[in-house]
Amino acid sequence: MAETGDPLVFARRGRVRGPSARSNSWWGRAWVRSFEETVLEASDLVTARALARAGRLGAVMVISGMASAVLDPGSPTAVIAQVRVRRLDGPAWSAFDAELAREAGHLAALESGELPADLVEHADDAGVEIVPGPGDLDTACECDSWAQPCLHALALLYQLAWLMDSNPYVLLLLRGRTREQLQDPGAVLPAEADEAAARAATILALAEDAPTGHGLADTAVAAYDDEVSRLL
Repeated sequence: MAETGDPLVFARRGRVRGPSARSNSWWGRAWVRSFEETVLEASDLVTARALARAGRLGAVMVISGMASAVLDPGSPTAVIAQVRVRRLDGPAWSAFDAELAREAGHLAALESGELPADLVEHADDAGVEIVPGPGDLDTACECDSWAQPCLHALALLYQLAWLMDSNPYVLLLLRGRTREQLQDPGAVLPAEADEAAARAATILALAEDAPTGHGLADTAVAAYDDEVSRLL
């Protein structure tokens, strides 16, 4: 079945007074652990959280297996940071769908902003790891840092954790499934022309914030273009 559904777009916010912690949800904290253990300098984590809270990230776009944001959009020092997540394959999602359907309350919990721990535990027992491990994450950035994840990518990773706190579908989309597909795994969703145009317009608007003349920006926009082509 072809993937479909809207990209998740989180508009740029001003300075964020909170959250001060790494994450408020168990799945958000699990996401944070997956990348914090790969960072060599603990001070980088403190700096990255402060950067994420400072309102310097532009709109965050999440599509299947990837998230991107521009740091300091519109400024001469703007850079684009990107996170790629290994997507689960078809058999893994079939197993997850079976666990999701096992209890009627699971989908209702997702709709209310909760990711049931027993759902994830049962899926894990079936060999499906919803929360990615360090080897499932890859980051890139246009800055000159030799180490990845750099401060900009770490800020994006923390921002994603905070977004996941209230919307676990962010995590599931990064793993390769849209909300619509989870609600009805067998459905083929219509791609209405006006909806597709709206999605394309959103992506083009985000692209305007991206710095120009850099390979990573071109790669990110190309990935969004591929997603739009699939949706049209």
